[in-house]
Amino acid sequence: MASSVRLNHISLLVRDKDVSAAFYRDVVGLPEIPCGAGMANIRWFGIGGTQSVHLIEGDPGKTFVTRTTHFCISTDDLTGTIADLAAKGVRYFDFTGNEGAIAVRGDGIKSVYFQDPDGYWIEINEDF
Repeated sequence: MASSVRLNHISLLVRDKDVSAAFYRDVVGLPEIPCGAGMANIRWFGIGGTQSVHLIEGDPGKTFVTRTTHFCISTDDLTGTIADLAAKGVRYFDFTGNEGAIAVRGDGIKSVYFQDPDGYWIEINEDF
C-alpha cells in the first residue's frame, strides 16, 4: 500500500441523478463540479479539496443501507446547519434514531444523521 492515502470520492448508486443532484446541491449545499468520467449518467459534487461525491444513476435495489452505513461531512456551524435542514423539512436524528436529537460522541463531537432521496444516511458533524 502507498505510504500515505486520502479519501478521493464516494460513489452512490441513485434512482434519479437529477433528483439526487438537487438534494445534494440545494439541501446539503455541495457544489456541483465537472464530471471527469464524461458519462451522462453520473454527476459529481465537491466535498472539500479534491474529494467528491459521485451520483451514478442506476438501480440501487440490492443496496442495503442502515444508519451505521453512512458517510460524514463536517461543518464549522453545526447549529446553523441543523436549523437549515429543519427549515427545509429534512428529518434528522441522533445515532440511536431519536428524531430531532443531536448525537454526542465520546470525545464530545456533536452530529446529526439524515437521509437522501435514495435512503443513504449522511452524518454532519462539527469536527471541522
